[in-house]
Amino acid sequence: MTTPHDTEQIADSIRIPTLSLSIERIRAVLASPDVGMSDVTKAFETDPPLAAKVLRLANSASYGLRAQTTSLRTAIPVLGLRALSTIVLRAGILTAYKELEDCENFSLEELWKHSILTAQISESLARRCRRRGSDLSPQDYYTCGLLHDIGKIVLYDNLGEQYIEAVARSRSGTAVLVAEESRLLGMNHADAGSMAATMWQLPEPVPAVIRCHHKPNSAGGATEIVMVVACADEIANTVAEEGAKPANALLSRIRTRPLGLTEPELLEAITDAAQRWVQLEL
Repeated sequence: MTTPHDTEQIADSIRIPTLSLSIERIRAVLASPDVGMSDVTKAFETDPPLAAKVLRLANSASYGLRAQTTSLRTAIPVLGLRALSTIVLRAGILTAYKELEDCENFSLEELWKHSILTAQISESLARRCRRRGSDLSPQDYYTCGLLHDIGKIVLYDNLGEQYIEAVARSRSGTAVLVAEESRLLGMNHADAGSMAATMWQLPEPVPAVIRCHHKPNSAGGATEIVMVVACADEIANTVAEEGAKPANALLSRIRTRPLGLTEPELLEAITDAAQRWVQLEL
């Protein structure tokens, strides 16, 4: 078992892959303050898999196009820069970890489904809550939710069976996963994920949200933001385990309550999340 004395050594040895040059090039275009849609279109045209993802999302029911399109010049303005940035980031991370495979106690597919659902709920809650201390858009909350558990992949990639042992022990015992990770490995997935977000140059508060999503009150100025994502995480976990039950039967399991979120709104969010979980496709 890893002792606390080993924590610094483990942190120093964690390998976090860089994102591909193609992904970084498109991210740079999207981040440019004077970028035009023609520049964005040209950037996506150089990466056919990403272009296909853009077209698929733009043609989905969420964006309500009157007619299906096969044109990036039509699709890209429909989505907007924030949504495009999320598409690129997720694709870059999936590519970076494409060699990883599921094992008996760790399913990457289930982890991504949970992350996507948490992202969707985070965006939905952000639209409902009073966000006094934040100028983040609901789409920014989606990004935070999408990446909140990325540290699990980082630890699995680096530690393999050691990490699987921590996961298995948390499922068979009474300790929550973050506690078992810290006890057995010397660090937890929230810390590892925050390290990855910093390395990938994701702006604050993304690293802070990842680091504090299990302890929102430790997030300082980002507490209101973290509360939203933490609540979304709890809802996503609850509906995955017991989504067939009525929302009011699940309400007691949601301990984190973001500012201004009423009980009817929370019940609505739970109901909506249960429906999304059933329909969710990667």
